[in-house]
Amino acid sequence: MTEASDLYRRVETECPAFQARVTARALTRYYNACFRPLGITAEQFSLLVGIGGSHEPTLAELAARAGVDATTLSRSVKSLERRDLVRNHGGRGRAGKRLVLTDGGRRLMDESMAAWERARLRLAEALGEETSRVAGSVMSRLAVAAQAAASAVSPTDTSDT
Repeated sequence: MTEASDLYRRVETECPAFQARVTARALTRYYNACFRPLGITAEQFSLLVGIGGSHEPTLAELAARAGVDATTLSRSVKSLERRDLVRNHGGRGRAGKRLVLTDGGRRLMDESMAAWERARLRLAEALGEETSRVAGSVMSRLAVAAQAAASAVSPTDTSDT
């Protein structure tokens, strides 16, 4: 192996961002399979949870909480609106329109929550309940640490400080 390929392999084994992306893709595939019989994806489930679990959130609020771009989220919300699972009302634009689950959206969430609970239990069983709990805690702490570290980095900083 070359020195460069050794360095690249270190990224795979030592970089939390690389590992998080690999893990996120694996979890997304798993939950997509679990939600497929209900006709939704893991992303749509998360969005429905965000809408149903808040008091009429705006698109901007959901995007900020999820740490995603509001434009991308807007397309996902429109897909749920076309399926009559979500409706918006009130103001204008991403920061004004309030989102709510429709009756159909609430019914789907009742079914989806049961599927999510089965999926969560299968993962916890495969991983072990304690390891599963610790993993969630570590991921939360890693997100906080990454946000703090990002605020300390200048957009033009490329030094090895």
